[in-house]
Amino acid sequence: MLRQRLVSGSLLGAAIILLVLLDAYLASTPRPIVQLQIYGVDLSQWVCNGLISTAIVLVLTWLTVGELIGFARAMGCEPFDWIAKVFAAGLVLGPYVSYNLKFGSAYRDESWGMLALAVAIGLAFFAQAAWRRAHHAMLNLSTTLFILFYTGGLAGFMPRLRLEVTGSSGALLLLFSVLVVKSTDMGAYFIGSLIGRNKLIHWLSPKKTWEGFLGGLLVAVLVSVGVGHLLIYGGYLPLSTQLGGPVVALSIFGALAGITSVAGDLCASLLKRDAEVKDSGQALPGMGGILDVLDSPLLAAPVVWFFWTRVVGLSH
Repeated sequence: MLRQRLVSGSLLGAAIILLVLLDAYLASTPRPIVQLQIYGVDLSQWVCNGLISTAIVLVLTWLTVGELIGFARAMGCEPFDWIAKVFAAGLVLGPYVSYNLKFGSAYRDESWGMLALAVAIGLAFFAQAAWRRAHHAMLNLSTTLFILFYTGGLAGFMPRLRLEVTGSSGALLLLFSVLVVKSTDMGAYFIGSLIGRNKLIHWLSPKKTWEGFLGGLLVAVLVSVGVGHLLIYGGYLPLSTQLGGPVVALSIFGALAGITSVAGDLCASLLKRDAEVKDSGQALPGMGGILDVLDSPLLAAPVVWFFWTRVVGLSH
């Protein structure tokens, strides 16, 4: 089990790291590799402006929506899967499209995301009335909207971070942030397995302990400070006086990322316990489904985005 988990996690992690590094490389090239224009729109710039990172988040989000729909149906709910999938994808793609349409500043208005949610609500009401009448109307509507916002609404902060921090720095900062979040999981798992004695929330996640939680936070802070300094040295993370200096800022970020990572994992555990399943799926041998991988980054994404773009002020 542990061997399968390490192999699956290593392969998935390596693939994502290589793709995001490719995204960073494309963003750093002075001239686009591919020249493509349609109706006067220079689509070659779209390839260099976050296409790969956004595509990764989109695929993982789409698969997670499918797993959550399976949860809901196992519990007797009937969410509208096409609405959840289409609008979750739209919330992920929204920051990417609006950024690449920056020649019209109105396209970057935050109200576009709220408009998408409003349209999704309207379509869900119409679908309920047309096909299922009043049968479990509130349950079906609320489940559909929860799934699309929990997945697309939260995951959309990842491409938003990638694009608001422009160039290769945005791709590397996104990769760094996810690394810190996931390092909490790994630290908590191994330290909890070694010295864990006191249960964190026994009825929700029996294997999680306070020792593992604190160990995971420590690992997150250490990874944040260590890798963060490499990014600073490379000129990709301009931290000098913010929040008392690089060490303080990176330590705060590591702690925030660690806490939200554990919280995200517990939120997913709550959903799985309600659906009476151990893993969200079988997509990754030894690791479970996509939600089992994306649970921590989902809840951490808005916190990470807010920290780097609003607290530290790295957005352009």
